[in-house]
Amino acid sequence: MTSWTRHLLALLALTVLSAGAARADSPVTPKLNDAKKLPVGWFVTQSAPNLYEAGVDTNSPCEGIRSAFLRSRTETPNGYGTFMQAFGAQDFRGKRLRFSAAVRVKDVDGWAGLWMRVEGADPKQPLGFDNMQSRSLVGTLGCKRFDVVLDVPVEATTVMAGLLLSGTGEAWLDGVRFEVVDRSVPVTDLLASRPAMPQTAPLDLEEVAVTPRASQVPTGKVGDVWFNLGRVNMDKSYTRLTNGTWRNILAEDITEQGNEVRGTFLQRPVALKLRREGARTLIEGTWGSDPVRIQLAPERLTMQWGIYARDLQRVPDYNQNPNCFRYERVEGPRTTDRLDVCGAALSSKPPSAQLALAFLGNGFRRAPPPGGPPLPQLPMKPRDAMQVAPPSP
Repeated sequence: MTSWTRHLLALLALTVLSAGAARADSPVTPKLNDAKKLPVGWFVTQSAPNLYEAGVDTNSPCEGIRSAFLRSRTETPNGYGTFMQAFGAQDFRGKRLRFSAAVRVKDVDGWAGLWMRVEGADPKQPLGFDNMQSRSLVGTLGCKRFDVVLDVPVEATTVMAGLLLSGTGEAWLDGVRFEVVDRSVPVTDLLASRPAMPQTAPLDLEEVAVTPRASQVPTGKVGDVWFNLGRVNMDKSYTRLTNGTWRNILAEDITEQGNEVRGTFLQRPVALKLRREGARTLIEGTWGSDPVRIQLAPERLTMQWGIYARDLQRVPDYNQNPNCFRYERVEGPRTTDRLDVCGAALSSKPPSAQLALAFLGNGFRRAPPPGGPPLPQLPMKPRDAMQVAPPSP
């Protein structure tokens, strides 16, 4: 979970709730007052006073006759605000709840999205949460319907939901609906990928926390390599020891100190450092004797190690997995390289060792997807051998 998400969860846990019960047998739509007031039951929470404002807008709504907006009031890029409501969970307990709305954004430098949180007895330990950070909205986008889906446990007390804006810009929503859905609709819960419960059986002499394969739920993924708090799953998988060291089946170790990652991967020494620059995640250092530079940005992914390089653009309309960004390189009619980046790998504070290993595990050579037109091959003969033979005398 990102530091931004933890900050938001802590902030919401301290919010004084004026919740009203919602009906489970029909969608709930907020009633709007006049344009100078907020919609009934909604309020603004923000990282610092006077950074954001919200209201009602009758210009160009996506659905209906008006929409609600959330916009930045300053040029401060590091703030965030949420336009939200809260209500009692009693009518939704034991059910799967979908919060959906039509959203559009303009000049968002940072990111925006819908979010929902389910609380129990302890506000510091949410029972469910999703903020669309892995499928965030940036720049300027027209009207489109989005949703977040969470299970509401029987011990739930409160549901909170709304629109968030991190950074600067403006976002609108309308057509708000809260609906009970059946189990065929997948949840988008970021907390559903928590690590398994602590092991109850004795550990072996290596003190490796062995987790059953069925319980090894990924929190992030790069290409074919997935990871969570205790495992990086690849050909030579790494498991986190109780002392914090990561070790694979070849007894190669990776250690992390803050954002620095050092150790051995595929018999080559690794020395990498992760850092954030705005919306970009940078991984730089060395693997073996060659320099490494990986830049993961919302619109582009570049990877370079020595003479090998990959340069991919994000596919803007990719929607097969809402937790992933798809990056591709297209040359003519062919897709010559593809890499999906998912979940915690897209967060503003990704786990250093897991992310570095996931990128190294995917390699720096192009990986075209299966199918499609074949790649061109070199001719079997020299060019002069393919000339038409002169006529016989």
